[in-house]
Amino acid sequence: MSALWGPTFATYAIAKSRNAVKVDVVAEVKKLTGGGSHYALETTDVPRVVKQSLNALRSLGTCAIVGITPEVKLDIHNDLMAEGKSMIGVIEGDSIPRVFIPQLIAYYKAGQFPFDKLIKFYDFQQINQAFEDLASGTIIKPVVKMA
Repeated sequence: MSALWGPTFATYAIAKSRNAVKVDVVAEVKKLTGGGSHYALETTDVPRVVKQSLNALRSLGTCAIVGITPEVKLDIHNDLMAEGKSMIGVIEGDSIPRVFIPQLIAYYKAGQFPFDKLIKFYDFQQINQAFEDLASGTIIKPVVKMA
């Protein structure tokens, strides 16, 4: 993995190398990134993880929320304002697909965007296993195939 993506996938490394439920993910991300990440991309829709992604940011960091996240309890002052952090919602990628998709493909081909290490495919009959693996931290993003 390139140096560019090392800090970006810090949470991935923590989840794969340790039991992420027992580890202080915020402390580990701050340790791996030298004080917190500049950016977080939260895709799990799990309230606890949303809050961890905000708390793992450094001052003036930005967290982008993707997906349908349920209610999350935040202390606006402590979780956002005290360090000038931002939280934004991302709808349908917030990008120009004809520009963004070729960029992602180029990053992947250059070894700078290893998204394939974050996902695992499951047949529809394995849907319960997909949920179990997500809950246990075995995988970051399960993809269930319908056919």
